[in-house]
This record gives sequence, C-alpha cells and structure tokens, in this order.
Amino acid sequence: MSGYQEKPVELSWPYSEQDLDPPPVKGCDECAAQAEERTQARDRGAVGLAVIASMKIREHIAFGSHNDT
Repeated sequence: MSGYQEKPVELSWPYSEQDLDPPPVKGCDECAAQAEERTQARDRGAVGLAVIASMKIREHIAFGSHNDT
C-alpha cells in the first residue's frame, strides 16, 4: 500500500456550456452586438474581451429585458 488512493478524484466543472458561451437571444439587437463583439475578439485572440462579451450577454439575459416572462 502506497498511501495514495487508487483512483484520482474527478471533480465536476462548476460551469455549464451556457455559462461560458451563452447564446444570444434571437431578435435582440443588444445580444447580437455582444455576440458579434465576442466573435471578433475570439478571432483576434483577445480571450479576455470575448469572456467579457459573454458576461454581458449572460447579464443582459438575466437582468435585461429578457426576464419579463
């Protein structure tokens, strides 16, 4: 016995795909603009700006005009 457990513990990733790459709401100009900004940032390799654009989309969906339902 080596003192170590047999198999490593695998922890689940705390974020879902929706958290990291939220899809823009169809027909929303604000979401479309942020999605375009995110795409352009990724194409330039500006990962930080792409993450910020994703955060803005997610916040707009959660706290903007899309939560009226």
